[in-house]
Amino acid sequence: MYADLAVFSDVETITESAAVVRLLCQQRGRVLLLVPKRDRDLERERSLMDTVAGSGIHVSLDAIDPTELGAGLPPRIANCRAVTVVRSAGSDLCLGVLERALLKFSRVPVWFWNSDVAEQVRIVVACDPDPQDSRRDALNRATVDLAMELASRSQGAIFIANAFGQDGGKEMRSDAFPGGDAEEFGSARREREAARRKSLEPLASRCRARDIPVEAWVREGAVDNVVHAICAERQASVLVVGTMRRGGLAALVRPNTAVALASGFGGTVAVVPARGTDSKQGGRRRGRAGAGVAFA
Repeated sequence: MYADLAVFSDVETITESAAVVRLLCQQRGRVLLLVPKRDRDLERERSLMDTVAGSGIHVSLDAIDPTELGAGLPPRIANCRAVTVVRSAGSDLCLGVLERALLKFSRVPVWFWNSDVAEQVRIVVACDPDPQDSRRDALNRATVDLAMELASRSQGAIFIANAFGQDGGKEMRSDAFPGGDAEEFGSARREREAARRKSLEPLASRCRARDIPVEAWVREGAVDNVVHAICAERQASVLVVGTMRRGGLAALVRPNTAVALASGFGGTVAVVPARGTDSKQGGRRRGRAGAGVAFA
């Protein structure tokens, strides 16, 4: 998938890191393996990685203090095509100093990898199509394309998920607005759901064109609740989300949905930044101001 990969690993066994490298790195690719600064035999770990990572993959190993990333990513990390943080099987994802720094500064996909991911992975991709917002539309395609790369390498399946809300529905159905007609609201909801399903079809077609099993799911509700429920129902071990990275007042009004999705998922999470995002100032969202999923 990637010719250059940075891997942050705090797991005690080299084989867990090597499994991620074999799945995400291209043959004849280059891997920068970074471990915490403490008492570790770096030369021994480097030789072990050279043995188990796979023929043709060049591995370099170094130690790093995560607190050094507070002001940005060093060039050796920023120039990689993807960044991966490996955690041991069964451990929950915790967004600490390292993870938040990568989400803030990385211009490339960031993988929070749970090392119990096996072959034939089941991948949920959270998407929010908007034909009036070309940047968001491109981000949706990028998330699906990334999921396809992993699915094709692991004989996996993809489930495209979308959450939507009914504008003002709860307020208008309350006693304060007795004129609201339940049938009318139901019809509007069905129309909105049908429109969302139609908007997901081009993304699903990209998967079918590569013979990758795919399903599209649309549900009403909060994005984190909907996406996590679909992950549980489809027994997904990987979640792929996009991030628009809003800054300033927009970030305060609409909190980072990608962070909320990553924090509440126990498997592997891949976060894909929108192209053209300013890693220091945050992205600027163009287009609609209506309801729906905003991958901040």
